[in-house]
Amino acid sequence: MNADGFSFSVMVGIAESYLPAFVLARGLGDLTAAMVATVPVLLGSILQLFAPFLLQKLGSYRRFVVTTATIQACSMLMLMGMSFMQHLPAWLVFVPATLYWAAGLATGPAWNTWVEQLVPQRIRSGFFARRSRMCHIGVLLGLISGGLLLRWSVAHDLTVAVFAILFGVGAIGRFVSAAMLSRQTEVLHSVRTAGANADDVRPDRVTAGQKFVAALNVVRRPGTAGRLVLFLMAVQTAVHVSGPYFNPFMLKVLKMSWVDYMGLLSLGFIGKMMSLAWAGRFANRWGADRLLWVGSAGIVPISALWFFSQNVWYLAGVQILSGLVWGCYELAMLLQFFRQIPGEKRVAVLTMYNLGNSAAMVAGTFIGAWILNSLGRDHHAYVTVFVASGFFRFAALLALPGRRNAVRTTHSAVRGWIKTSAVEVVRSKPAAVVAGVTRAAVVANNSGTTHDESVLLVSGLVKDESSVSSRIIEGGSGGSRRREGQSTARLPARVDSAGMEELRPRE
Repeated sequence: MNADGFSFSVMVGIAESYLPAFVLARGLGDLTAAMVATVPVLLGSILQLFAPFLLQKLGSYRRFVVTTATIQACSMLMLMGMSFMQHLPAWLVFVPATLYWAAGLATGPAWNTWVEQLVPQRIRSGFFARRSRMCHIGVLLGLISGGLLLRWSVAHDLTVAVFAILFGVGAIGRFVSAAMLSRQTEVLHSVRTAGANADDVRPDRVTAGQKFVAALNVVRRPGTAGRLVLFLMAVQTAVHVSGPYFNPFMLKVLKMSWVDYMGLLSLGFIGKMMSLAWAGRFANRWGADRLLWVGSAGIVPISALWFFSQNVWYLAGVQILSGLVWGCYELAMLLQFFRQIPGEKRVAVLTMYNLGNSAAMVAGTFIGAWILNSLGRDHHAYVTVFVASGFFRFAALLALPGRRNAVRTTHSAVRGWIKTSAVEVVRSKPAAVVAGVTRAAVVANNSGTTHDESVLLVSGLVKDESSVSSRIIEGGSGGSRRREGQSTARLPARVDSAGMEELRPRE
């Protein structure tokens, strides 16, 4: 299963993440680059509503997941073919992108239900933290490889050909992932009726009418799981006010080189790899609720930090911080899905969640586009969108279920975790190091530092084996999940095309 996650993540890093850059490189415009990261997600989420019917026909979670993964790989081959087209209409890019997201979103609910059978609950947090770390390594390798190839392509005038290579490698990665998934075991839940053959085994079935009634009940009486879903949708709307516009901002406004662009994309994943183990331990000890609060509060200011400076070193620090807080948020979200949504309802509920989530992403993208067009789509307009997203995120935070209790208990949990970490560090350090730490703590206390601050001083010496999850570029990968058509009433301004020569990043 780790091999499946790694090869899938290579595809995300080397192909999916560079799709908006491909749109820009073909001169299809900055708003098209933003929309291609979210509109196909919404269209794909509508198509994936048919996933439960296909699942019932196939009668196996494994066969279904392998089939949809293969379809996703074929969509990458379509993009590879489009790289060689001399005249590429903007609308045509949305076809394989929609197919890609439809297959990907359809895979998710079935995979979630299937993997619950494979991974025992007692090891789930640690397992997914380790798997996430492997996935981040795969994405990071894909991002770095793609960035270096694009940098090389500028000098040799082979940018279009290199994009074809990126999509081709992405297709191979997903085919390998599908092969790995086909080797996993499966325990099928039987649905028996009187006189049914004991061997007649099918995955749990939920009718379309039941799904519709369940969706209405979530809106009318959300309950704990429903409030969580509504909160996550509010966060997605707020995040995608800015998320799809980071790529055009970097490549067209700041005119970053491919290396700088790739470096910033990669640093978010380095932040994840630094903190995922810590996030997994925190969730095991204090619960996913508190981890969700930490991550949700942490993502609020991230987009607004782009307002203060566009220096590449400053943005590098912002990206690492982004990786840390997004890691907490995403791991907590995954664990909450397992905890709050019963396994027999998970395919239906997550299928509906994918639709609502994608609609929220597109809504956020249109809000960002409206602000951008109103202000002229210049440098000032982009940074205003980033700040506005921060305010929307803060408003979404108020919808977090049980936020008051979460604030109170999380503060105690973090303090207790820091103290525990400090004790473990002191016990594991050689005597000389411990003596030095003790002297530092004594000096701190003598200079008026409180006991809690001296604990922070000690715990700061720990080498974090952690990792947290983030988006590739704050608020969404350069296309991952990740993000963006276009109504002339909403977006009256014409999208100016930039030719290949115009877009080429500087060295």
